[in-house]
Amino acid sequence: MKNIILLLWLVLFTGCSSHHKKTEETTSLSSAKKEQQILYDVKYGKNERNVMDIYLPENRNINTPFVVNIHGGAWTLGDKSFDSKLSEYLFSKGIAVANINYRYANDNDIHLPELLSDVDAVFNYLIEHSKEWNTRDTGFSIGGESSGAHMSLMYAYTGKKYIKAIVERCGPTDFTDTQTLLQLSNNAHLIAAVNKMTGNKIIWKAGNPVPESYKPASPVNFVKKIPILILHGDKDDVVPIRQSYNLINRLKEKNYPYQLIVFPGADHSLDALPGNQQKKFSAAGNWFNEYGKN
Repeated sequence: MKNIILLLWLVLFTGCSSHHKKTEETTSLSSAKKEQQILYDVKYGKNERNVMDIYLPENRNINTPFVVNIHGGAWTLGDKSFDSKLSEYLFSKGIAVANINYRYANDNDIHLPELLSDVDAVFNYLIEHSKEWNTRDTGFSIGGESSGAHMSLMYAYTGKKYIKAIVERCGPTDFTDTQTLLQLSNNAHLIAAVNKMTGNKIIWKAGNPVPESYKPASPVNFVKKIPILILHGDKDDVVPIRQSYNLINRLKEKNYPYQLIVFPGADHSLDALPGNQQKKFSAAGNWFNEYGKN
């Protein structure tokens, strides 16, 4: 029974379906002025998890939106293949994409700072190759789903690079919200993953103070004036939609630009209902093309 519950949790939390493993290759598909390219399993760091797929559309230039996409998986599992379809869709709309893997959080030495360090290394790699690829070297966009959305927010709001646009999908934003913590604490795997990400050693229980390490891991405390699109299902029982409303309340306080798209009846897997995947893809593509250019 425990194995069945864990499997169900993994499917819900990632909200994605994996694809077959691709070997490193370069695909040149057009004879246009600047050919489109797909680069698989590009190494951007020393760890075996430091790989990414790069999608470079044809006729790209320094104004073409360039998105770093971060997969979900509770900071402790998952793979870039979860978001291959989204990356391919954005690519088809003339958007450059880096679809990345990153080190998993653990109980010892890999926590949120190390995860964000991986993201920063990705941006450094993209900047270093911008002239070779004829792509931008600043003003990137970022996005992700679930824990990947959380990492996207934290990097956009606290990272070293200028971010032009964000698309976050059903991500946790406020670990100081005790109502959400109550829900998370009902699943030992989820609360353990939060503790690995934050480096917290004590399991939170109802009535206890919020751990100090939860506060600096909450994106609501660091919002910046970056146009953000928020996608969330109103029946999400893993990351409740109140987490998106917590973020929106902070954005409203600052008068920062945002848009919320609610997926009626959708749980943590936004794609579970007919038409939702295309709705998610179209919304993300439109947002990046509107705010990620120039």
